[in-house]
Amino acid sequence: MNILFVSWDSDQTNYLENLFFPIFRGIQDRRGWQFHVMQFSWAGPAEVERIRSLAREWGICYRHVVVHRKPAAAVGAIWTMVQGRRALKKYLQEHPITCLMPRATLPALMVNLLGGWLQNKGISIVFDADGLPIQERVDFAGLKPGSLQYRWLKNAETKMLARADKVLTRTNKAIQIHGQSLRENDPSRFYRISNGRDPGFFKPDPEKRAALRKELGVAEDGLLWIYSGSLGPPYQPQDMLRLFWSYQQLHTASRFLFLVREGTDLKAEIPAYLEELVWIKTVPFQSIPDYYSAGDLGISLRKPAPSLAGLAPIKVGEYLLSGLPVLLSDGIGDLSQELGGEAACFVYNDNTTELHAWLSSLKPQSKAAARQVGMEKFGLDQSVNAYIQALDSLQAH
Repeated sequence: MNILFVSWDSDQTNYLENLFFPIFRGIQDRRGWQFHVMQFSWAGPAEVERIRSLAREWGICYRHVVVHRKPAAAVGAIWTMVQGRRALKKYLQEHPITCLMPRATLPALMVNLLGGWLQNKGISIVFDADGLPIQERVDFAGLKPGSLQYRWLKNAETKMLARADKVLTRTNKAIQIHGQSLRENDPSRFYRISNGRDPGFFKPDPEKRAALRKELGVAEDGLLWIYSGSLGPPYQPQDMLRLFWSYQQLHTASRFLFLVREGTDLKAEIPAYLEELVWIKTVPFQSIPDYYSAGDLGISLRKPAPSLAGLAPIKVGEYLLSGLPVLLSDGIGDLSQELGGEAACFVYNDNTTELHAWLSSLKPQSKAAARQVGMEKFGLDQSVNAYIQALDSLQAH
């Protein structure tokens, strides 16, 4: 089987090499199938070449298509989709692709534009619905329900959900929501997959832990809070700082480390009384597991919103595999059901007293418990197996 994965990205995404390339390589090794990736983005030539080189190392065929941003982003996007349809069709004519895998809404729209041509070619479609991206735009990006843009995107998503041979989601809640939007719901078409991480890369490292805690100046009995990833209102930075301060006043050796790409905005939000207690660092991806090893607690908070039902934050698996107990918000995808009963995880529901009691209960052995949960639920093998199950069923179909 030759599979073409199609994505639409900005100029600064790294999820291909950090998430999908390892999964695709694992599938290739297990099944001998060949993955191709067509990435639409407005990244510069150097970034495109970097990704192309990484894809080559992973044994994945890579093609980049420029997303136009002029005369305005919206106009450029529409023009890109018109051109993208042609680029996609040309690629399918030139390569023996048997399965097309659009990720999220805009790639789905381009695939929809190919109409019956794909069916005549006998090319199967696996739609990576990727959470609830349209609802996420409503919740956090100002998209108005009922607006022309909303109806345009929703129509494209619904059409793809209906016509795809298989649909991949990150949560069972997303499967239920998508099913409700369709007049007929065939549960056998839907597969829940995980954002698996490599347990050989994300793992505790006692030597790195000792060295980095010494470098950072964290006391042996200090609880080092870790947050890694994107920032902005949806990620509740003020709530993170508030919870940390409430704990730090009782446990003064505690510190908070943010691992982010750009920390200027966050720095402006940190009150003066926390400036010496909260650190912001930007480090290469390869160094992230070292800092996880230095930590004692991983944070994954999200502002309540309907779109959270479709989310499966990648960082949760990274934290757990690295031996970090996790503090997470209630209502994120299936995590409350999956992790709520685990001693290494705490689902926060505005009860600070319970949170403090849980934090005080954490022991050195909590790291082993966290690692075990990560291995069982968020390892790379779990993702590879889930994808293979979906694709195997496609072949059987």
